[in-house]
Amino acid sequence: MRWGRIRVTIAIAAMCGALTVVGVQRTMAGASTDATSPFPAVLVMRYGLAESSSGRSAPWGSPMARSQVKLVGVNPWDHRVEWGVWQQSGAPALFPVRSRDGGRNWAAAGPMLATDWAGGAVYYVDRVITESSSAVVMVSNAVIDLTTDSGHRWYQYVNGADNWSITRSPVTGGIGIRVSPASYAQLPKGAFAIYRLDLARHRWLRVGESLR
Repeated sequence: MRWGRIRVTIAIAAMCGALTVVGVQRTMAGASTDATSPFPAVLVMRYGLAESSSGRSAPWGSPMARSQVKLVGVNPWDHRVEWGVWQQSGAPALFPVRSRDGGRNWAAAGPMLATDWAGGAVYYVDRVITESSSAVVMVSNAVIDLTTDSGHRWYQYVNGADNWSITRSPVTGGIGIRVSPASYAQLPKGAFAIYRLDLARHRWLRVGESLR
């Protein structure tokens, strides 16, 4: 096992010169084989998204009515480019949409984000993490959906346990996410892992974690 560095929070008692370790946060130089971690060292993405059998997305670039765009945690990139998801009337299917004028006009930007097997909930996204005008990460407790070319190609990782909470995380030299336990997860409540995108190999590498 190789560690990039170990950061130890140390409390030094004034009396008796006692030394007490009160917390340990481990940050790895790269993917680890640490079998004790609840977070995989590598999250390998597959090409494409899970499509719903109840409907199909519109062709890329098709104009969408603003009234049917669902904004889930949208973070405008430059106050003009926004990402969201489209919800068809009467159907559970959702697919990505993008606006380049601050949300006044929307266009289709990818295939379905959802499937309707077993109720369909596992593939729905509930957070949109905008990275740029061409890159976005859409997540839920179970999926990580990614595009870096404006939605022409998408890649997906599925967490079958459906027990994560995923947010943005700044990393050096790329796109990063922070994975922590969902409120109902049987995982250490203070634990988290930081992943950096390895776009060339279509995977996320665990570059840091805390198991507190």
